[in-house]
Amino acid sequence: MRWYRSLTLTQQRVLLGLAASVIAVFGLLGWSVWTTLKAQPSSSPLPTATLPVSVLPSPTPRPTTTPSPTPKPTSTPPFDVGQAGIIAAEVADARGILPRWNTPLTLVDAHDLSTILIRRYSEHPPLPLEMRTTLEALRLWFWKDDGVRIDPYAQSFRMAAFYVSDTEELYLRRDWFDPKNVLEIQLAYGYARALPDQHGELPRLIEDAASFDRQLALTAVGDGDALLALWLYAGAEPGTERARALTDTIAEALLPRWKPDDPLLDDLSRLSLDLGAAFATALYAEGGTEALNTAVQRPPRSTEQLLHVDRYLDDDEPVVLMPIEPALERDWTPTQTDTLGEAMIRLTLLEWSNGDIAPDDVASWGGDLLQIWTGSDGADVVLWQTAWDSGHDAATFYGQLYDILPRPLLPGLIRDTTPSAALPRGRWWAGRQGAVFLYHYANRVWLVWGTDPAAVETVGAALP
Repeated sequence: MRWYRSLTLTQQRVLLGLAASVIAVFGLLGWSVWTTLKAQPSSSPLPTATLPVSVLPSPTPRPTTTPSPTPKPTSTPPFDVGQAGIIAAEVADARGILPRWNTPLTLVDAHDLSTILIRRYSEHPPLPLEMRTTLEALRLWFWKDDGVRIDPYAQSFRMAAFYVSDTEELYLRRDWFDPKNVLEIQLAYGYARALPDQHGELPRLIEDAASFDRQLALTAVGDGDALLALWLYAGAEPGTERARALTDTIAEALLPRWKPDDPLLDDLSRLSLDLGAAFATALYAEGGTEALNTAVQRPPRSTEQLLHVDRYLDDDEPVVLMPIEPALERDWTPTQTDTLGEAMIRLTLLEWSNGDIAPDDVASWGGDLLQIWTGSDGADVVLWQTAWDSGHDAATFYGQLYDILPRPLLPGLIRDTTPSAALPRGRWWAGRQGAVFLYHYANRVWLVWGTDPAAVETVGAALP
């Protein structure tokens, strides 16, 4: 203990403090071990009964505040995306034409596609909405202001692939889980629809089209060429039941879904597709794919040439009709002047006659011009001039109109059928809801109608 005595008083105190701390630590540790052992339950000397797994009660799940993770849509389509390039090559090979550039392929889901459809329809309304003013004038718009709507969300779930001609881009659903062959058919049509845009100037010509008839004819050429490529790709001979089934498949997938569900809206929506299918079938029978190549480079000028391929081959051009300038009062404003074409005349007479006049009953169209004026309080007056290939053809059309008028244009009680002395010799019907005047001379037929009998008479008196 000499070493301890040699320490200073301060060093001795420090050393004693450290020793006391060590003793306290070991004491606390021992106490902790003793209390832990006392807290352990005693083991039973008997074996514990064990229930078979099959009869164990299902545990009751405890409520948790942590939400279950939402499964994310897979980014992998139901087929290898690399197959898209193979399909594109096979479509071009079946059509017998080489693509001039690659069509960009963008992967989207149903939500993305519905957004794309909304934007596209706002910029390029589908046919029924685009020609609403004309349909109202023809008395073929039967719905209230907000009564016709498109459902892009419902449509997007039917679409596996969608080609946009304006941007030359193809969209492919990455969340498509329906049969692969449906996706492949739609994708093949998308690549097929890009081919006429690449080998012609259809998008620019459609944008610059001077009339509804011309625009419809150009759109139908692109649709028909794409359908032909799809038919050949799928091994379906044009004009067969298999080809028609493929056309219906494309129409079901790509055309707008309407609210309400109305046959007229559907017929108008698929008008260019049906015209294109008929034109491609007839032209292919005349000259194969080379004839379609020529049509893409030199497209038809009217729907008449689509309906009658011989007139396209003979370069039969429509007659240009001049607008009439009646001496209407100042509150009347011209709102539209347009050529509707033979295809629209067929559809109109089919609707006006409730199906009694078949589309094939309307032929030998030579040209037409529709003029619309609007007045105060929603009043309107409409003039539809039509030219036909001969006087006999014009008389036939006049007779068809005479048999179904005036009910499609003038509902209600007809009070007056005597034309004014200011009118040329023709048929006149008038009542509280307006008037209708029908006139025929040589190879021309004029039809005037509107909600104001005085305005109808003024326009009728200005006819040649």
